[in-house]
Amino acid sequence: MTSSTRWKLDQLKSELKQRPQVKSWSVLREHVSRRERYFLSDQGSLAVDQDRDTSSEATFVRLMVTKQDPSRQGEILKQLDPLRALGPQLDAALSAAAQTDHEAWKLPPPPSSPLPELKTADPRMAEDLEGVMRELTSRLCLAVAKPRNAQFNSAELFLSLHQSEMHLSNGLIHRNRQSRIYAEAAFAGSGTGLDGRPASDEYLTTQWAVNLDHLDLDRMMDETAFRAENSVRVGKPLSGHYPVVVDSEVLALLVGAQLSRLSGSSQYNRLPHLKPGDLLVPGAEGDLLTLTLDPSLDFGADTTAVSGQGVIQKPLRLVEKNQVLATAVDCQYAQYLGLDPTTARGSFVVEGGQSTYEELLKSAPQVLEVLQFSSIFPDENAGTFSSEIRLARLHDNERGTVSWIKGGSVSGSVSENFKQARFTRETTRRASFSSDHSAGHGYWGPTHALLNDVSVVG
Repeated sequence: MTSSTRWKLDQLKSELKQRPQVKSWSVLREHVSRRERYFLSDQGSLAVDQDRDTSSEATFVRLMVTKQDPSRQGEILKQLDPLRALGPQLDAALSAAAQTDHEAWKLPPPPSSPLPELKTADPRMAEDLEGVMRELTSRLCLAVAKPRNAQFNSAELFLSLHQSEMHLSNGLIHRNRQSRIYAEAAFAGSGTGLDGRPASDEYLTTQWAVNLDHLDLDRMMDETAFRAENSVRVGKPLSGHYPVVVDSEVLALLVGAQLSRLSGSSQYNRLPHLKPGDLLVPGAEGDLLTLTLDPSLDFGADTTAVSGQGVIQKPLRLVEKNQVLATAVDCQYAQYLGLDPTTARGSFVVEGGQSTYEELLKSAPQVLEVLQFSSIFPDENAGTFSSEIRLARLHDNERGTVSWIKGGSVSGSVSENFKQARFTRETTRRASFSSDHSAGHGYWGPTHALLNDVSVVG
């Protein structure tokens, strides 16, 4: 089938309106323009290995279909192929939706006021992706040429523009554009290990951003090289319970996992959840968490004026000084629970604490600072977490020494290890994305946190 047979969005909407079993629908179409550049070391200098310019398009339709029982409905989300005949694809999707069974709900009326205009795309990237790629490549060249004790191995830069439009059967149309930046760097350290034998190790760092001003490329290169250099002379930690310092990447994962317990979907599905008036961390005495879900942040990973169900999104304070204030619930679960819909999307903002990073490191006789986990697994329902240590530093403040650590594992829970938590007053912004066609996860909060009494197994 040639591109001349490609069906258009208006045809899809017309087809949906003609299907009597379709109760309501939403359509999301997204076009992604991407610049990709891969780098390798060429005798210690930066060399371009691969250079790509790609584009992709995806169309998703969510169908809600009627059933004999008006209190029930079928529902399904399907990706449609624009180069295949539309009718048979819809027939198959409707047949699959009819086999499902959900409690009925309906889309809200379209907003009566204009949607707010938000900053979601870096204007420099929107105007000239190629120019931005040249600029970042030049910065990488300078960083690689800098004298170091670690060897540069490789790097990657991905720049993309995501243009989306959402159409709902209630008449709402929302168009948006977002920029995304992904950077990756790897350095290798070599030398003599603690056992006196030759040793080497590679250290990899990744970073996401929506705006160029939030991409600290030079710092990323410096930190990656420094950690690679020190990843050779490492030992395993002694098993025990330690005060542990984690950075904003880990804090974003641990605090972000708590959003599940503050959501209407968890309440409806009888999963562990917290209601207004509850304490997020029972018995907390340290820096008390204040958490806001904010969909309006300039260049946030999940900045949006409206949810996928057509509800206007505004900043929502979920937790104030450890006390739960609100439940994040979109239209579907709000109807199930008899509540008013609220904001359910956005970056989460954590209020900073009173300490500096250096004060956290010196806050106990021994403090374990985890620089990178192999991967951390927070359990949203249980509030627990565990991971292996990729690289860490043990700060012995009685002896005045710092030793490098690799291996061993860390485990704990938010309810226990956040009781005496302390946060830096310095804050930072982070973003992450799991795929081209999914919303991102954004964080704006302390650069580091000190967790109390964390279990470490060597």
